[in-house]
Amino acid sequence: MKTVMQWLMLILLFSTHISCLKDEMTLDPEKSVNVIEFKNPSSFVSPSGSKYALYTKAFDLADENEYPITISYSGAQVAPEDITVVLGIDTAALNQYNAEQHKAYNLIDAKLYTLVPSVVIPRGQRTAIAKLKFKSNAFDFSKKYVLPVQIQSASTGIISGNFGTILLNVNAKNKYDGVYSATGSMSDATNAAFTGLYTAGKKTEYTLETISATECVLTDHINWGGAAYVPFWTGTGISGYGSFSPIVEFDPATNKIISVKNFYGQPASNTRSAQLNPKGINTYDAASKTIKVSYWMLQPSVVTAPPHIRTTWEEEWKFLRSR
Repeated sequence: MKTVMQWLMLILLFSTHISCLKDEMTLDPEKSVNVIEFKNPSSFVSPSGSKYALYTKAFDLADENEYPITISYSGAQVAPEDITVVLGIDTAALNQYNAEQHKAYNLIDAKLYTLVPSVVIPRGQRTAIAKLKFKSNAFDFSKKYVLPVQIQSASTGIISGNFGTILLNVNAKNKYDGVYSATGSMSDATNAAFTGLYTAGKKTEYTLETISATECVLTDHINWGGAAYVPFWTGTGISGYGSFSPIVEFDPATNKIISVKNFYGQPASNTRSAQLNPKGINTYDAASKTIKVSYWMLQPSVVTAPPHIRTTWEEEWKFLRSR
């Protein structure tokens, strides 16, 4: 009986202690501390668990592209006085991100951007805009550029530990880049059930992503999360050919498609390669932003007789929106 009473007393004491903790944890928004931080400037692509936030932005090719970033005095209060915020480049943050996430982003060359080194959040306000510009015409398409911007100091306030540094992944877009709806026909010589998603009444969107001034690779953001694959209908579900997606090359002078090759190698390890069908229309209409293309997937390990054509696409891609 004594043991039971002791346990009851312990439970009562524990419950009282928890109740006190709850009372002490009640937060008064008016007494919370503001922090100085970056607001989200564009699409967030950092994986969970990453120390630093990485955002991505694609620009049209131009001598100069504006990319304003917002500095925020975040919390319940407005700025009690003019707050001068000094900005700088945090190369250590980029190095840590690459090591942590097993990436190979490149620190963007200083000649490719301009960043105003300080900004003032006015008294009574919550935000200020830092002026940042990129020269996308001079980008090297083989590099994955990142600008790691850091709030180095502030005349008043506390700098955020989580969003005091941001990594800006910036890319250039040629005029063919974008998201397109697709219609047309697809046939596989080895399986008649394999057809285009549009044949099965499924939503079909391709994203053309710039890889050079005249080339785009086809990616799929609906079914494959942005991976370079061409989706198709198997008769029972959605699939895609492994190690295959076309890189489409345009002649900017004529807007004609002059070649198609496989993103994974020409050929890839599974012998798949891409080839333009010269009898197709194969052109880009700038007025309507419509692409007509006819191409093949060759796979001699499966279709042994020349010309080894396994799959044929004859499609029309209509521009929907920028990516």
